[in-house]
Amino acid sequence: MIEERVEAAYKAWRHGRWEEIAGALGKAGVVQLATITGAVQTVEGVPGRWDASGSDGLRFTAADADEVTLDGRPVNDTVTLTAGISLRLPGNRTVAVAGGGGIYGLTVWDPAVPSLARLQEIAVYPVDPAYVVEAEYRRTPGREVEIERLTDPPGRHVLPAPADLVFDLAGQRHSLTVIETFPGNPLVVFTDSTSGIETPEIGRWVMLPPVEGDTVRIDFNQAVLPLHVFSQAFPCPLPPVGNHLPVPVPAGERGPVYGEPEGKREDMSTDIKDTAVRYLRRLEEGDYAGMRALCTDTATVWHNDGKGEQSIDENLAMLKDGPAADASLRYDITRQLAEADEVLQQHVLRISNANGPLGEVQAAMYFRFKNGFIDRIEEYANFIPAAG
Repeated sequence: MIEERVEAAYKAWRHGRWEEIAGALGKAGVVQLATITGAVQTVEGVPGRWDASGSDGLRFTAADADEVTLDGRPVNDTVTLTAGISLRLPGNRTVAVAGGGGIYGLTVWDPAVPSLARLQEIAVYPVDPAYVVEAEYRRTPGREVEIERLTDPPGRHVLPAPADLVFDLAGQRHSLTVIETFPGNPLVVFTDSTSGIETPEIGRWVMLPPVEGDTVRIDFNQAVLPLHVFSQAFPCPLPPVGNHLPVPVPAGERGPVYGEPEGKREDMSTDIKDTAVRYLRRLEEGDYAGMRALCTDTATVWHNDGKGEQSIDENLAMLKDGPAADASLRYDITRQLAEADEVLQQHVLRISNANGPLGEVQAAMYFRFKNGFIDRIEEYANFIPAAG
């Protein structure tokens, strides 16, 4: 019963996260952010004029020719806007208003922007309770840290850093700095051994609840991608110095999955052929985590060895612990054919160790893809021992 409640809570969180990114006015559709302070201003790419100097709200002035509407009615004069109100712009774009007290934020949202129109899902790791940890919340009143933000050009900012998290993970003790991008919203921005390989190089986030005591639970299964991954309009913070975990954290979000909008699907054969090659190259390197990152959560593997079908995790565990793990592997790919979400290739796997060649595997391998990730592998292989 407890596991069912945990699973239900996680699914609810995933649904809410998807709505935040891809739902109405979702973050993946944001194309511009602007701040309005003081008297008359204009915003590049947005019609009309803005004035935040009044005490009753944000004043917006437009003419019929600007084709701006409020609640379905054209704006042809000056209107007063408050937080939560949205304007509709030409091209189905929307401007949402936030803030108050003479400082207002504008968010411009475009439903046709590729980062939203092509977004199909957010790839995640399987939920693993090993990545839910209890951490000491060591308060550091008044401390500030300098961080870099992903602006163009990159900028540096000083932010409050109210605490350190100290916890044990993967048999090691770690410490991460907590920052606040907004007062009262503690945030952990970190990198780990998956960063730049399976997850974004710029790291991931864990958003903490308000902390009352001296401990807090960190659930890395709810580690999320920075908003900058979905839209470069967001000037996200990079991790503070030292916020790197020297262990892999295969939990939480991995990356966005993109495809072509319905009716506009392009030939993706080059991409999936490259992915099939990368999968084998990572096996050459013994990078099993990298292989796993190229596959769906439900990927399966079949070989003509009589052992039947395996899950991708079972197959990788077998490879990691098998005799080939201590050998040198080299794939020579002789032919590749691709159609829709399928790749068929022939290759020769040459196996050797310190004493010389052990033999070669002549094989035909079939890859089936789902949303750009490997979902099925079938291999027909024949091992030929080296002479002598």
